[in-house]
Amino acid sequence: MKSIEFMSGAILYHATYRPLLKSIRKTGLGGIGSEKKKWPDSKPGVVYLATTPNVAESYAETSDEVKEEWLDEIIILKIDSSQLDPTRLFLDNNVQDNNGDTLEYHGVIPPKAISL
Repeated sequence: MKSIEFMSGAILYHATYRPLLKSIRKTGLGGIGSEKKKWPDSKPGVVYLATTPNVAESYAETSDEVKEEWLDEIIILKIDSSQLDPTRLFLDNNVQDNNGDTLEYHGVIPPKAISL
């Protein structure tokens, strides 16, 4: 895994689906209930993030692992990176030639770090 240097306090983004929001607000991202993969190459315990809302949304729009009706209910979450452990943040290994616009967070992102 390739670690990254990231400016603390920067906003990161995670696209998800409105039906999951209640659970996310309760347990965070990567918490209880997140075991169901949204991508075939997703790893348990890893939350995938983006540096822009558009990149985050583009992944959610193309997932084949979610209910089709959820594709009309995509929401973009803002993640306050100052609430994250920087030693758990890496470049997304699923993306070839990753230029740093998609990241992996190994752990649970707490609800207090998440806003709409």
